[in-house]
Amino acid sequence: MNPLASTRGRLVASLPLAASLLGGASAHAQGDAVAVAAVAPPVVAKITWLASDHAPQMTGASASGVTGHVITYLDRRWPGVRHEIVFANAKRSWQMIENGDEVCRANVVRTPERERAAYFINTQLTPPPQLIVRRELLKRLPRNGAGEVVLPRLLADTSMRGALIDGRSYGPVLDEALAARPADSAVSLYSPKDFGARLLQMISLGRADYSVELDMALVMAGHPADLVSVPIHGASELVMAGIACPRTPWGLAAIRGIDKAYGRPEGAASLRKGLMHWLTPETKAHYAARFDAFYRERAKPSRIDP
Repeated sequence: MNPLASTRGRLVASLPLAASLLGGASAHAQGDAVAVAAVAPPVVAKITWLASDHAPQMTGASASGVTGHVITYLDRRWPGVRHEIVFANAKRSWQMIENGDEVCRANVVRTPERERAAYFINTQLTPPPQLIVRRELLKRLPRNGAGEVVLPRLLADTSMRGALIDGRSYGPVLDEALAARPADSAVSLYSPKDFGARLLQMISLGRADYSVELDMALVMAGHPADLVSVPIHGASELVMAGIACPRTPWGLAAIRGIDKAYGRPEGAASLRKGLMHWLTPETKAHYAARFDAFYRERAKPSRIDP
């Protein structure tokens, strides 16, 4: 028997096994590479911000409200990401987020239902609508020990004339109280085309005594010195709002990047400054302790679970 031939035969016989082992190792390596690629977060190069907080009569960052302030801050703290604003109402915005489009929206009320479609970070506590009244009439308002207006008593006072927007929802609590007002209540309903500035002008001119509006309306009207905002009993709780991005891998990468930029003292300070810009001195003072506690927590990174 030829030893060389025998050895050659064993080598030839082992080639399929070696090829199989090498092929398996190669496939395993390729599988690992695919797995790594699957879990690698996508690169966020651009964020399209959906906004409806647009004030055409204002300029600069203020013209796009909270959204403009967010973009100005992120430009400094998250370099390499481009930002653009697209104006869309709330309904259209949520359709795009639910569709998984690469968009985000600031100043969004956070609810369990919305969290099923979006990743969130908390950015601000937003005051609810306030009672707007001429400063000279403050002493005539029925108020509780916390300084909040007792709305049913005010609506029953026919010597105080209210001006409200017809067909508008002021939130469940206020809508219920307004619907239950006495038949002889001195409340008139109007349908202005603007943000509500016309009703504020009516109050300033003495054609009405009070209305219900967001602080933002007073700011956009130029802080009229004769008007003041007062919290309403039963509807004075602050509302948690934040930034929302779609519940997709891109959305998770975007919201984590945004949170990393804001989860520091200067981030909290920027958010606070942006909100305070839209509030009256009276609202700032009323909620001061709550604002302090919230922004202390906002100065730290958030926990964001996939």
